[in-house]
Amino acid sequence: MLAAYMERNKISDADLAVVIGKDRSIVNRIRQGKMRPTLEVAALIERHTNGEIPMQAWVSEEGAAA
Repeated sequence: MLAAYMERNKISDADLAVVIGKDRSIVNRIRQGKMRPTLEVAALIERHTNGEIPMQAWVSEEGAAA
């Protein structure tokens, strides 16, 4: 979901990292599905994607990070 959003909007890992205030390597791992975002990072992604990537996208039905 995040990878598709970033590709569609021509946003690099570095670009997103700057706007959410996190390291580019964190964005890269999240985009590749190698890492789940913390609630803080998920909220930042939701805010900076204008809700296109909602926090709920990262949470499974059991309430754990997906």
